[in-house]
Amino acid sequence: MIYRSTEVAEANRRFFCYNKTMTKQEKHQKIIELDDNLANKIAAGEVIERPASVVKELLENAIDAKSTQITVKIEESGLKSIEIIDNGEGIAHDEVALALKRHATSKIKDVDDLFRIRTLGFRGEALPSIASVSELTINTSVADNGDESGTLLVAKGGEIIQNSPAPKRVGTRIKVENLFYNTPARLKYIKSLQAELGHITDIINRLSLAHPEVAFALVNDGREMMKTAGTGDLKQALAGVYGISTAKKMIAISAQDLDFEVTGYISLPELTRANRNYITVLLNGRYIKNFLINRAIVDGYGSKLMVGRFPIAVIDIKIDPFLADVNVHPTKQEVRISKERELMVLISKAISQALQPETLIPDALENLTKQTKPVFPTSKPEQTQLPLQNKSLYYDTARQDFYVKENATFEKVPETLSDLEEINVKALESGHDAEPSQKIEMTESVELATEADEKVNQTFPELEFLAQMHGTYLLCQSPDGLYIVDQHAAQERVKYEYYRDKIGQVNYDQQQLLAPIFINLPQNDLLTVLEKKDLLAEAGVFLDAYGDTQLILREHPIWMQDDEIESATYELIDLLLDGREVSVKKYREDLAIMIACKSSIKANMYLDPASARDLLQQLAQCENPYNCPHGRPALVTFSNTDLEKMFRRIQQTHKGGWHTQF
Repeated sequence: MIYRSTEVAEANRRFFCYNKTMTKQEKHQKIIELDDNLANKIAAGEVIERPASVVKELLENAIDAKSTQITVKIEESGLKSIEIIDNGEGIAHDEVALALKRHATSKIKDVDDLFRIRTLGFRGEALPSIASVSELTINTSVADNGDESGTLLVAKGGEIIQNSPAPKRVGTRIKVENLFYNTPARLKYIKSLQAELGHITDIINRLSLAHPEVAFALVNDGREMMKTAGTGDLKQALAGVYGISTAKKMIAISAQDLDFEVTGYISLPELTRANRNYITVLLNGRYIKNFLINRAIVDGYGSKLMVGRFPIAVIDIKIDPFLADVNVHPTKQEVRISKERELMVLISKAISQALQPETLIPDALENLTKQTKPVFPTSKPEQTQLPLQNKSLYYDTARQDFYVKENATFEKVPETLSDLEEINVKALESGHDAEPSQKIEMTESVELATEADEKVNQTFPELEFLAQMHGTYLLCQSPDGLYIVDQHAAQERVKYEYYRDKIGQVNYDQQQLLAPIFINLPQNDLLTVLEKKDLLAEAGVFLDAYGDTQLILREHPIWMQDDEIESATYELIDLLLDGREVSVKKYREDLAIMIACKSSIKANMYLDPASARDLLQQLAQCENPYNCPHGRPALVTFSNTDLEKMFRRIQQTHKGGWHTQF
C-alpha cells in the first residue's frame, strides 16, 4: 500500500505527540491544564449528542442574529452534512476565528449579564464544540460594516485550515460535514436515519412555534419537507406544524400577574395524545422541559381529560430574566424558575377559565370520519414528503378561521403535517418529561384543577329520551340533533359531584390514638419528610422523628376512618415524596371518584323510561355534565346537519356550495 506524504506526516505527528519524551517535572505533575482542542471535545460530549443538537445550536445562533428567514439543508439526516443559511446580522471578519474559541460569545459581557439573559445562546460552547467533532465551513459577512467582502473559514477537528476573504453575502451560511468523524464511538449510538430526521424536525417545529415571526424551511436530501410563512401569527404556525384540523380545535389562553404573562393555545379535551410530547412550554422564546409546568397544564383540564391522555398545548411564558436561571444545563433546556408555584397556579387557572365557555360535547360524525380514514403504509422515509401548494395559509383572527391569500409573499406553505407527526412521535419516544432534580409542592392546584367543574352549566341541551340501546346507551333528541348518552359515564358524573361535595368537607379536629402508629421509611425519604412536614401538618397529619428510620403518629384528623389511618398517611407521604401537592381535598376527591365508579350502573343494565329520564335530568343539573370523572365523554351528538349529510339530504355542489334536497 502506498501512503501519501500528508498521511505519513499526520501519522508521525500523532506518534510523536503521544510518545514524546516527558520532562522530569511532567512525570511528577498530576494536575495539568488541558489544551483547547481536548477541552472542546469534552464539551461536545455534553452539548452535541446527535445531529439534531447541531441544528438546535446553530438555529438558536441564527435567531439571536435577528434572522427572519432560515433554511436548514441536511443530507442523510444530518450525518453527512448540515447546512444552515440565514439572513441575520453576520459575523465581522476579525471575529470569525475568535468565535471558534471556547467561551467566546457576544451575548454576555460580565457576571451581571448572567441574570438578565434574553438571548437563546450565551455560553460560547456551541461553535467550538461542533468544530471539534466535524468539518466546519463558515461563510459570513456583516451588511453595514463598510467591508466589501465577507469571510470564509474552514476548520477540521477544531483546527482552522483556512481563513480568507470571500464574496459578500447577506447573513451567514454554516455547513457541518462528517459529524463525529473523529469520535467513532459516538456514531454507534446514533439511531436510524428516520429517527434522527424526526429529532431534527421536532427541533424545527418547536422553534417555529417559539418564533412564529421567523420563516423556517427544511430540506432533506434535496426535498423540501416543511416551510413556515413567518408572519408572527402563532395560530398559523400551529396549522403549519400540526395541520389545519388540529389548529381549529385549539383555543387561546391568556393570563398575567405581577411576575408572569402567559399566552398560548390549548386543545379541546376531545383532542388528546397518548403522551406529553405535544406539550410545548416556551420561556422568553426558549423551548424548555419542565415537569411541573406540564403537570399544571394537565391539572387545568380537571376531570375533562381521559386518564392517560394529554392535550396538545403551546404555552408561552414571559418573565423577567432575573427570575429565571438558564445557566443550569449545557443544552439550556432545563431552567430554574423563581416563584414556580405561583406560575403553576396561574397556568392552571388560565386553562380552566378558557375551557369554561366551550361546549364540550364531541361531534360523533367527525370521530367516525377519523376512524374510517384509510391508512397507507409508508415504508420509505421520503414518503413523508408533504403536499405543498403555491398559496400561503393565513389565519383571520376576526373570523377565527383559516384562508388562502392569492398574492402571498411566501410560497409553498404546507397544508398539513399529519404525515410528519408520526416521525415526531418516534423521535420523542425517549421522553421529554424526566423528573426534575428539585421539586416543589403546591396545595392550590387541586382547587384550580376542578375549577372548571365548579361552574354552573348554561349550554347543556334539553334532551328528550327516545330509547335505550343494548342496555348501555340512551338515545335522545333535541331541537339541534341526535344525542347518544353513555349511561355509566352519566351516572358516574352525577354521583361523583354528590360525593365530592359530601366527603370533600374536611375539618382538622384531631383524635388521639390509643396506640401510636410507626411509619417506616428509608433514611433519605425520612429526611425529606421531616424537612417538609409542615405541608403534612396543613393536611392535619403531624409526624415526629422516632429513631433513624421511623416516624411516629400519635393523633390523626377525624376525617380519617379508623381502618384507613395508616394507609392514608402513607399515601400522603408518597404524594409529598413524589413532589405532588399534599392536599386532603385531592385525597378525598380520588375517594369520591372511586365510590362513584363502583356504585354507578354498568353496561348491559336495562333502565325503564322513567329511570332514564330521571338520569338525564340529574345529568343536566351537573356542574360539568360533559364527561365522567375519568375524562370519558358522557354523550356525543349527531347534529341535524350531520344527519342530513349522511343521508345526502344536502349535497356539496361542484362550485363548493351546498344544495338541499326536500
